[in-house]
Amino acid sequence: MAELTDNPAVSVGAVDQLVAARGEPAWLADERRAALRTFEATPWPGPRDELWRYTQLERFSVAGLDLVPGPQTDEVSERIERRIRDSDAEGVLVVKNGRPVKREARIKEAGVIFTDLATALREHEDLVRQHLYTAVNAPMTKYTALNSALWTGGTFVYVPKDVEVELPLGTFTTADRGGLGAGRTLIVVDVNAKATFIDEFTSDPLPGRLFHNHATEIVLKDGAKLRYVSLQNWSREVAHVHKQRAFVGRDARLESLTVSLGGDAARVEIESELGGPGAESEMLGLYFADEGQHFNQYTVQHHSAPRAFSDVLFKGAVRDASTAVYSGIIVVDPGAQKTDAYQTNRNLLLDRESEAVSIPQLEIAANDVKCSHGSTTGPVPDDQRFYLMSRGLRPEVAEHVLVTGFLHEVMSRVTLPKVAEYVERVVQAKLGVPGVKEKL
Repeated sequence: MAELTDNPAVSVGAVDQLVAARGEPAWLADERRAALRTFEATPWPGPRDELWRYTQLERFSVAGLDLVPGPQTDEVSERIERRIRDSDAEGVLVVKNGRPVKREARIKEAGVIFTDLATALREHEDLVRQHLYTAVNAPMTKYTALNSALWTGGTFVYVPKDVEVELPLGTFTTADRGGLGAGRTLIVVDVNAKATFIDEFTSDPLPGRLFHNHATEIVLKDGAKLRYVSLQNWSREVAHVHKQRAFVGRDARLESLTVSLGGDAARVEIESELGGPGAESEMLGLYFADEGQHFNQYTVQHHSAPRAFSDVLFKGAVRDASTAVYSGIIVVDPGAQKTDAYQTNRNLLLDRESEAVSIPQLEIAANDVKCSHGSTTGPVPDDQRFYLMSRGLRPEVAEHVLVTGFLHEVMSRVTLPKVAEYVERVVQAKLGVPGVKEKL
């Protein structure tokens, strides 16, 4: 994949310029330079790499892209302002072209930190240094190395011990021009604390191609609870790569939802390491690809401690010659006895030109576990479509009913009504339901 490699914008000079412009501490400069060396030494994924075998790699090229410059203005589009009003968020951060342009916080709970990552480095350096690069770091993949070296826009969330943040916190990542961009989210929920966080990626149509590389690190201490939503609805000029990885401590619980709806192509890797007895991870996913989009999802449920529970449910629909790829694995270490883990992927094909690939896997090294995995892929049953049309529904309305019904299994488990309502509106707009697109 030589076409992916030639990018003079990714260089030691670019890293040094970034460090100097942001006034970052020496330890972070060293981390960035080490990540760049890892990036240069790591080959790009190829079609023979098992984890990337069905990925349309040419759609994730960074060739010829310059680093995204700062935003033309700090103005926030009406579309994002609407999303902020609809989100019921207690704290909101808008990051545009890697720079924070808006922050609103009405956080009542004492000790909670919610700010952009650059500010957190200045004001809470010890806390950031303790956790940054612990869950997602350069050696993992070529793309995480690139992110670790060149991330600019980012969010830092810290919830102190025994504190419960009642309403969601959220970051809206957007752009107004093309190029190569990278962002990072770092969430630390301390012992017996609780929070909800929404990572949303969206933009109006862009004048050029944007490649956005994001990393999300989640650290849940013992007894902590987090609901995390990643909602990708970029404009069609964007290729999106996102690595999400969480460490879940003893008796902690993570509920995550990953939604892929926008962009030209998106690859999302979602991993949970259940590192303490009694840890729980519920990973939900939803995607709907149309007009030639390519969505690729990869999940890992890594059980490194005994008596932990994990559940993955990913469902999606494809039409208009689009493709969806799901690959997932449950890994159970030798000492992780009494593991309880499930993995399910289901795909709905809405035409003959679209394709869905599903590869669930198990890797079990313990002998006292309950683990299962399964997948289904198929078209809409003709009798169901005929039944709805025989009751007077137009073909497009019948398709809408069938798709939303198919995705309901995921949406019914989403405990954030405002998120569920927005996702349903985007799905309706993709299905051509009159009057919906204008309201997004």
